[in-house]
Parts: sequence; structure tokens; C-alpha cells
Amino acid sequence: MKPIWVALAATLTVLMTSFNGMPAKTVTDAERLFSDLMVGYSKMFRPVLNESRQVVVSTLLDLISIQDFNEVEEKISFTGLLFLAWKDERLVWDPKDYGGIDNLYIDVSKIWVSQMMLTNNVNKNERLSEDWHTVKVNASGVCAHHIGNVFTSSCDVDVTFYPWDTQTCSLDFMPANYGVDKMILYPLYHKVKLTYYSPNGACDLMDTSVTSELYSFMVRFNVVLERKPRFAIVNVLLPLIIMSALNILVFLIPTECGERISFCLTVLLSIAVFLTLVGDNLPKNSNPMSLFSYYLVSVLVISVAITLAVICSLHMYHRSEKQQPGGAWRAIAMCLGCYYVRRTGSESADRTNRSDKIKFARPENASDRSFPGMHSMPYSIHTHRSEILYLPTHSNGTPPSARPEDKPLQNKETDDSDSSVLEITWAEVSIALDKVFFLFFILLLITDTLCFLMIIYHNVSL
Repeated sequence: MKPIWVALAATLTVLMTSFNGMPAKTVTDAERLFSDLMVGYSKMFRPVLNESRQVVVSTLLDLISIQDFNEVEEKISFTGLLFLAWKDERLVWDPKDYGGIDNLYIDVSKIWVSQMMLTNNVNKNERLSEDWHTVKVNASGVCAHHIGNVFTSSCDVDVTFYPWDTQTCSLDFMPANYGVDKMILYPLYHKVKLTYYSPNGACDLMDTSVTSELYSFMVRFNVVLERKPRFAIVNVLLPLIIMSALNILVFLIPTECGERISFCLTVLLSIAVFLTLVGDNLPKNSNPMSLFSYYLVSVLVISVAITLAVICSLHMYHRSEKQQPGGAWRAIAMCLGCYYVRRTGSESADRTNRSDKIKFARPENASDRSFPGMHSMPYSIHTHRSEILYLPTHSNGTPPSARPEDKPLQNKETDDSDSSVLEITWAEVSIALDKVFFLFFILLLITDTLCFLMIIYHNVSL
């Protein structure tokens, strides 16, 4: 039964073909066509009957994806299809003579093919077409050749506004074995085709263009890429700002704990190592220089200045008390923390005078026997500033007149109390400077970061 069904299907196909007026396309017709075309054909000669004419090759690039963009080595890899079309005047036939065959696929090793090369290739320049590629030829002699490959080209990277930078990379194609008098390239479209394009995770494709260069001897496919800055912000910029702010917090650590220098140096070394890692991901060129590199240097300078400020503060804190602060240091300490220092000094002096300077108005070597009835004699309490003087009173309650030798003692103690109020030590000067350093470096870091971001935003927006 099976041969019968096969025979019926073949008969039905022939009848339908005859009914439609179309001849059957058989393998025999294709082999005969290929044999007739190859008679006297040589791929060494250009596909024109008049050798004085130029071969016009139409070009088209269909971009599939962006494989890799290495800004350090300044190279980019594209996956794409390069379309080439030209007319071979020696490959023309009448489809009626060959069973209606109007196109034929021929290996590139059999016929003339426009050999192209990528002029800005970072690797060795080689021909793009391979022997296993095929060329589609139609009855009028138009040949269509598709070259699918990963094209790796050099790209002049401009990282001035990294990580908000925009790059323009290109693929430059030109003939590999002919001059401009023999062969020219003509772009079919002014844009790169994106029929099968898949987006890239590191950058966005913003625009494309196609230009003809060197008197139509070279075709340049331009691709404009914009970096996605989120990765650099989260992994580079924010950690750098956080570590810089952490370094400023060293001024809030008490001086007595002895951990200031170790904390400051640890953060400084962490920032230095981090800057080294970031610098390895930037191009090694000086023109143009990245603004982000200047920002990294400024952060490092701020960290070094913080370390020097901490050393200066510790040096003042541990200076000998025999060397009193000079007038300038006393003025700085009084302007920044004098109210706190004076209030603390006066309160401590009052507490000291109340507890220690309690004296009796009587001779030091006198005994109770020198004053008969002293235990029964009433006393009056006389308070002068922070001194409490117990003076014997008469029976009528009036105190005796103060002796002349007691007055200098009272005046001397009064002068000592006044001088303790204004006394400023090196430790108090160091504490006052810590406040100044903390505010100064906070403002400096904020100003530095805002200036960097504003400069980039202003130039990018333009």
C-alpha cells in the first residue's frame, strides 16, 4: 500500500505544478545550472565584463549583541552579521531553462567574493569570509553574502565623566585585496540594523550611524553606548564616601583610650587599598583624565590631613603642664570652649574651697587652754566667697574686730580663686581643636563630593 500512496503523492505534485504553470525544480536542473555557470569561470577576476568599471559592494551590519566592553584595554567586542551584496555579470541565467530555478547557493571557494577586513581590529587582520560560507546568487547575477562573526575592535575610551560616561565605538570595514579604483563600498542604510539585538547589562545602546570614508573605500559603523552607573555607584562611590566619613569620626574617640592613631591609620590604609583597586579598572591614559581619578586623589589627601590633625591633637594633649599655652592657643580655646572650661573651673574651685579651706580665726599654735571657756564661748560664722571662718563672739553676740594679720590671708585666697577660673591647660586646647577638626573635615568632604557630582552632572546634561 505504501508505494501506491507515494506514487499518488508524486502524481498529485506534478499535476499541481503543471496546473500552476510552474516547472518542477529538480536536483538535476540545479546541477546542470551550476555546471553551466562554472564553465570558463575564474574567481581570480572581478565580476564585471568591463575591467575598467568599479565593483560596487553594498554593505549592511545587523548588530546582535555587545559581548564585552573593556575600557582598561580600550577594546569592544560585537556579535553581528555583516551583509555584502554585489552583482556578478558572469552568473546570469534564465530560470525557464533550468526548471524555474531562480537562485542558487554556491560556496565562497567556487566564485569571486568580496574579501573584507576589519581595519581597527585589535587582533591579527584576517579575511572575514571562510571557505565553508555560501553565497546566494539569483538569476540576475546579484550575490548576497552574510558573514556572522564576533568582531573585536579598538575603541578610544573617554572616561572624563566616569561612571556617567558615553562612548562612541566603531567597526571599520574595507576591501582586503583591491584599491579604490577597482572596488568601492556603499552603505545600504544610515543606521545599524537591530533585528536580533539583545540588550547588554553594563551599557545601553543609545544611537547608531553609518558613514562612508576614504572616497567610499571604507564603511564605518558607529555605535554610541552609555554606561549604566548603578554598579559603579553602589560598589565604588558609596563605599568610598562611607569610609571617608568613618575616618572623620576619629575626632569623636576620647583621647584617653589611646586608639586614635591605630583607628585613623587602619581607615587610611583601607582607603588606599580601595583606591588601588578602583584605579585598576580605569584606562591607563592621561588624555583625557577622568574626573573620578581627581576625586580619588582628593579623598586620599583628606584622609592624610585627618591623620596629621590627629597627631597634632595628641601632641597637644600630652604636653607638659609646666609649659602653659600661649596667648593664641588660649584665645582659640576660650573662643571655642571657654564657657565650658570657665564654668567647670569655677565649680571645681568652689567645691575645693568649701571642703579644704575651713579655718578658725585663732593662732595656729594656740591651745584650748589659751582661751579659757572656749568650749562654752559662742562662735559666729563669717563667709567670704568660698571660705568659712569661725570667729569667736562676745557675750553680747558681736564679733571681735578682725586682726590685721588675717586680712592678707583672705585676700590671697580670693586671688587664687579668681585665677583658677581662667586657667586653661593643653588638654583643654586639644579638646577644643578636635571640635574644629571634626566640623572642618565634615564640611570639606561634603563640599568635595558635591563639587565632583555637580561638575559631572553639569557637563553630562550639556
